[in-house]
Amino acid sequence: METKKSYFIILIFICLFLSSCNKILDKTPVDKFSDVVLWTDVNLADKYLMSLYCGSLYGGFGYLPVASLTDESHDTHEFGTQNYLLGNINPSNTSPLGDWGFQYLRWDILYTNIQKANIFLANINKVPNSYPPAQQPVIKAQTERMKGEALFLRAYIYNDIARNYGGAVISRKPYQLGGDFLSIKRSTFKETVDFVVEQCDSAAALLGTKSEMELGRANKEAALALKSRTLLFAASDLTADGTAANELVGYTSPDRVALWTAAKNAAKAVIDMNTVTLADFGAPDQAAVASNFFNFFKATDLSSNEVIWGKMYLADVGSKEDGTWNQMNLINGTNGFVMYGCNAPTGNLVDSFQMADGSRFSKHFKVDDNGFYKNISSKYHHENMYYNREPRFYATILYDSVPWIKRLADLSGRDPLGIYDRRTRITVKNGATVSTIYGIDTRQGPIDKEDGTFTGYVFKKYEDDKLIGSETNNNSNSWIEFRYAEILMNYAEACLELGQTAEATTYVNMIRNRAGLPNFTGDVKTALRYERQMEFVFENVRWYDIRRWKILDKVLTNASGVDIIETDNLDNSTVTTTWRQIFVQNRGPITNKLYWFPIPIDEMNRAPELEQNPLY
Repeated sequence: METKKSYFIILIFICLFLSSCNKILDKTPVDKFSDVVLWTDVNLADKYLMSLYCGSLYGGFGYLPVASLTDESHDTHEFGTQNYLLGNINPSNTSPLGDWGFQYLRWDILYTNIQKANIFLANINKVPNSYPPAQQPVIKAQTERMKGEALFLRAYIYNDIARNYGGAVISRKPYQLGGDFLSIKRSTFKETVDFVVEQCDSAAALLGTKSEMELGRANKEAALALKSRTLLFAASDLTADGTAANELVGYTSPDRVALWTAAKNAAKAVIDMNTVTLADFGAPDQAAVASNFFNFFKATDLSSNEVIWGKMYLADVGSKEDGTWNQMNLINGTNGFVMYGCNAPTGNLVDSFQMADGSRFSKHFKVDDNGFYKNISSKYHHENMYYNREPRFYATILYDSVPWIKRLADLSGRDPLGIYDRRTRITVKNGATVSTIYGIDTRQGPIDKEDGTFTGYVFKKYEDDKLIGSETNNNSNSWIEFRYAEILMNYAEACLELGQTAEATTYVNMIRNRAGLPNFTGDVKTALRYERQMEFVFENVRWYDIRRWKILDKVLTNASGVDIIETDNLDNSTVTTTWRQIFVQNRGPITNKLYWFPIPIDEMNRAPELEQNPLY
């Protein structure tokens, strides 16, 4: 274990020493080593490669993940999300992209990392020639593998550009100072996708399998998984239904059968490697599934057979500015521990989780005219709407009164169990309210009120139930970028779109059954989209799914939350609890421009031949 993690320790230290440049024309810093020295030493070249890893995979542990631009999450502190969600984003105001918490998808940051990759690829072949002839074959084998890693990382960055901006400026060689940038143009969306696929294939040919590579480094499965992800997006409605505004944001004459076949084959290539498998969460025991699904995302390494590739962290190494710290508990944790509650599950998400038997929540609870949740079920009779939900709900969401982390000493007397406390307790005597006590984790609670979530919920997924996060007490669990469940769902969707319904059904139920749910009933497309939504909550998947399916207008409705009041009536010795749906955030109007990010005006001014995205 320590040997595998030693790589990541090196990665983080190199990320600190080799800071990224701010503009595409800047020279990439190499700390104290000249270019001549750097490309004569394989170990130094590998350290440069580590800095590329650092800048390329930020993961979802930042202050602002794309989840808060979807129906999954509400950003408690906004961080510019409202600018996008109200449709006000434009080339002169790209917030939240321009905000420090969202820099990983900024146009200039993405191209800075491409420049780093191109510098590496332009020079790595020099390294073996600096060694004695007897050592050159060994060094050559090492640098070829490193080249595969760089090709993968470059493809990964271009995939981010393709799925967020559309057609990219494709560059295979590093830019030089004094070069002509005024004539730079974007390639088409098709050309960009083709380039990513080509790079993935080239990387896969050079990389070893996950078991042959050091944990955290790119591997063959990751290259093929990236290809699968790219081709799934490319085949979807947003870019391939024949209505794309221009060739920068889609295919002008799409062959849907060919596109979906390519997506299917790419996913099947990963499946057929037989090197990754679904983790066993203990189904059909739903309690075991809930526990094991939660613990899966607490893992401090990437060794699970379901995990294909991701990013490992150490609690005491790195910084939040460059993404080398994992501060998930601090960022998303509850204000009752003086944590920030930045990204909170919406009531929209919570109400989408099915019941334990796989039926819809709406079959058992409705919201009445006054906003109160009412039980209408003929099967589940408890008034508490958090009872009898599917296992992934309990692994993903912190909801009122669920046991969580033991309180600090000053509040342990009030809450000896360590629950997530979101209810307001009212005492009535002689027909009048005699006391009102707000829950510890509410926005009216005893501490850190402004960091309480508006929705009433906190993400449990990716948090550590043994850790109170602070600026000096970080998480050490890993970010999982690719896992086998995504590949299976990619394959199922491609099969479905090709009319292979039986095959799609098999793979959708494979994911459902692993989660402790029975086979779905009803429409297979609805079932597939449900599984993608719930299986991948807070994994940076939903943002791309709702855009490629072209359903922003259906799902980016106003965000909701819950207000819970417990009334102890001393006059008649009764205690009643109500759950009321509340308004949290206005979203919309949704227009077609929101399917793509704009290129910032400053970048357009630097390269005036760039064409802006439609409707901007």
